[in-house]
Amino acid sequence: MSHYNRNPTGKNQFGSKPGVDDEQLVNALQKYHREKLTSNQLISKRLKAEYGVEMSATTVKRRRKALRFFGSSSTAKTMPEQDRTQLVLSQMDKDPARRQGVQTIQHRIAFDKGIHLPRDFVSEVMHQYDSEAFKLRDPTAKKIHREPKHPIGIHERWAGDGHDKLYKIGFPIWGVVDDATGAWLGGWVVPSNRLGEVVAYLFLCLVEKFEGIPLQFSTDCGSETTKLYGLISALRQIFYPEIAIEELPAHVFLRSVHNISIERSWLRLRLEFGDNAVIFFQRGEESGVYRPHDPNHYELCQWLWPSLLRQEMDAFMTFRNGVTMRKNNSKPGPSKLSRNTAFSIPEEWGGRNCLLPVDVEVIREIKAAMGGDDLLEFVSSDFKQRAQAAYDSLDIAELTFSNVWDVFAIMLPLVYPEVYQ
Repeated sequence: MSHYNRNPTGKNQFGSKPGVDDEQLVNALQKYHREKLTSNQLISKRLKAEYGVEMSATTVKRRRKALRFFGSSSTAKTMPEQDRTQLVLSQMDKDPARRQGVQTIQHRIAFDKGIHLPRDFVSEVMHQYDSEAFKLRDPTAKKIHREPKHPIGIHERWAGDGHDKLYKIGFPIWGVVDDATGAWLGGWVVPSNRLGEVVAYLFLCLVEKFEGIPLQFSTDCGSETTKLYGLISALRQIFYPEIAIEELPAHVFLRSVHNISIERSWLRLRLEFGDNAVIFFQRGEESGVYRPHDPNHYELCQWLWPSLLRQEMDAFMTFRNGVTMRKNNSKPGPSKLSRNTAFSIPEEWGGRNCLLPVDVEVIREIKAAMGGDDLLEFVSSDFKQRAQAAYDSLDIAELTFSNVWDVFAIMLPLVYPEVYQ
């Protein structure tokens, strides 16, 4: 028997590997665990693409085991059934509109608690405690014929639109997704999504974030998007005059029903976030805690609720980007991947990065000239400081839909002592 050591230095092609005491690695693996990503091969690729960490799938497996990031089968064997059932019921309680199906509840538990439960178990509990909700979620939407997309990569096209379902409580949304992957790029709760200045500014926020512009941007043809059209076209001509606008327009107008990726994203937002937000908001009026015709009540509400909704909007995008898309062999582009994976590693589905880099300093100058982040505020800067100071004095662990009106009631005399004390 040969005792020749083929690797006397103990080093391999992956070099030095961070251990379970490495904060960046732990945070990354925790993020993937919350996305229900269990493929060690894909985790290895994501680590390299997103953090520059080269680690073999075998080492990834060891690190996940050491950190106790277990899959659903292990949870089923080690966690008492009563505890697993309570996790499902607690998540269902957060959905008074009863819009979330089995997969969403399953992923929500992983996202919120870092615990993977078997799909069959989640389905069994949901059927046992709320079987009627399954009938409510039967699809009834009219089908619209659409030609299949043939995406070439990320940043090929950004799709933007406004979401008005929360206008009824006074908080519209504007959002943008990557057309090829469906990944949420940005979503904002704004005073109005029908102002050209606001929509154009939000586009620049994304350009600054990614340090580039897409090959194309698509929206519906609303009055608020005309300024956006001019801005995008101008940036293309300034930074990339060699790309003919006539052959590849920097911006295209589409009917909402054909701006597919963003429209589908709105559906998920409404079912998982928007409908519940409206229900929780209306409880404030129904209980008498909130009187919208009182100017003080209205002003505080205009600070507190956007704070909560922006927090929840960010959480929704983070969650939705981590959910695995259904497998569809007939669909061009990514399938059976999370949007995060499809966006971080476009090579996995045959895509590439189409971003057109720009000078970010120019973008920042344009944003400042437009008025900066004050364009997105619901209240004056003076009131914002007052309200924030009052909120900070309460030392609240977390603002949620369940406690927002309690916080509102406590803050009123702190923000308006001359009126309510």
